[in-house]
Amino acid sequence: MKFITLPALAVLSLLLTTCGPGVEMPKGTSKGYTSARLTQRDPNRPAISNPTERSIHGMIQDSLRRQFRAKGLAYGTGSADLVVAYLVIYQEPGMTTSYEDYYGYGRPADAITDRAHDRGVIESKRPDYFQRAGIVIDLIDSRTNKLVYRNFAAGDVVRGASAKTRTARIDAAVAQVLAGFFR
Repeated sequence: MKFITLPALAVLSLLLTTCGPGVEMPKGTSKGYTSARLTQRDPNRPAISNPTERSIHGMIQDSLRRQFRAKGLAYGTGSADLVVAYLVIYQEPGMTTSYEDYYGYGRPADAITDRAHDRGVIESKRPDYFQRAGIVIDLIDSRTNKLVYRNFAAGDVVRGASAKTRTARIDAAVAQVLAGFFR
């Protein structure tokens, strides 16, 4: 799976802007937080074997690390102030799927995926075949387990993009998602 194009980031914004009932979209900020870490993946879950999926997760996680460190927050420590969880969504006409490996537990992955499907597939006016991918990032206060911030970015998949281009596009998407948090 290749990731999103910058001009198409607005596409999924229509999907989740009004996520609807049951999907909260809190917009807290980084004020008062000094560190973050990725949610812990279930160690008993089978390893991700698809090389494209492994690559995409690596690019997302590298981007998260860079974004937090660039804003002065320590990233990766076990006793961090924030837990970072992310959900990758993929769509084609007639189907939407999500990759929840790093979304953690107790998160509304199904509700978000259903809402994205309604907005991006069922209500879509696109006459042609498309492939779209998106990322939803949740930031959870590790002391209270309260969702502090949720946002997303998405766009059309571009086949044949180089690893350098994919990395840049994923980095731009992650930066877009986190921009409101770091204001």
